[in-house]
Amino acid sequence: MTTLDLPRRGRVPAWGLCLLVAIIAELIYFTLTTRQFAGHGTGMLALTEQFAPTGALAMGLAMVILTGNIDLSCAANASLAAVIAGTVLAKGGSPTAAVVAAVAVSTLFGAFNGVIVAFAGIDSLLVTLATQFIITSIATSVAGASPPFGFPGAFTLIGQGTVNSVPIALLVFLVISAAVTGCVNYTKVGRSMTLIGYNPRAAEYTGIAIRRTLAVVFTLCGAASGIAGVLLASYYNSAQPNIGTDLLLPAVTVVILGGMDIFGGRGRIGEVVLAVFLLGFMAQGMLIEGDSSLSITMITGLVLIGALVLKFAFEQNFRQRLDARMRRLRTLHPDAHG
Repeated sequence: MTTLDLPRRGRVPAWGLCLLVAIIAELIYFTLTTRQFAGHGTGMLALTEQFAPTGALAMGLAMVILTGNIDLSCAANASLAAVIAGTVLAKGGSPTAAVVAAVAVSTLFGAFNGVIVAFAGIDSLLVTLATQFIITSIATSVAGASPPFGFPGAFTLIGQGTVNSVPIALLVFLVISAAVTGCVNYTKVGRSMTLIGYNPRAAEYTGIAIRRTLAVVFTLCGAASGIAGVLLASYYNSAQPNIGTDLLLPAVTVVILGGMDIFGGRGRIGEVVLAVFLLGFMAQGMLIEGDSSLSITMITGLVLIGALVLKFAFEQNFRQRLDARMRRLRTLHPDAHG
């Protein structure tokens, strides 16, 4: 009988420790080199407002990648959610109605992606590439020549407000992270995600509803995109139709840097959360130091490549040590496999 060695989640992974050490190191560096970074103890928290939308988007994308798929439309979906929220507010709607409408629309588009991928059998790369253009066109059309801006304080509080010096946007991101972690680690749907990404054929043989699971995963990604769009609109007090476009590459980078296997089946949400803070603080620290956004993009790419090389080397070394140990056990106990 063949057993599947799925990733264990009960122990602290070495890669997570590497990310944690890297976060501590960069916080110390920017605190010592840039006075504005620490901000008398509250500056670091305030900076999280700016990368919380990327984190929210990454949480949804991580679930999709865990199944061995990709959603290229998630950033465009966040832009549409921002425009929908802004339009509802501009027409006199309440902040609650704006948030509900934005998340509902983005969730519907996520479900649309999931249904096409799951039941039509079309590769997710092609499906979401097409819906990316569709969603962007809709967002541009809804926003019109004068995109909405100047929202009520009750709405901007989501992206700019604090609770005892802790940004509300950070709290929203942490709640999403906890929910996704719980879903992936402790629910049947979460185990199904992992098994589908690890071995789709084995998942089918074990009776997992692959199509339904994929539809659910893309739907959840759409909901996360909607929340990211709300955070963007409330933080910038504006809803441009391309407001979330620049989040796609950082979100993908965060997921991969967080140890998620791009081919699916392996990865931990907790490590992705650490990667959000690692890249987020790095980008904000560099901006405070006066570096350009192009420099930040270049450094982010270099960090991603370096992290992938180190992680690959670590995993190769682990496999070699494991193989050597197994050969030693066979030598000591030859009858065990006879």
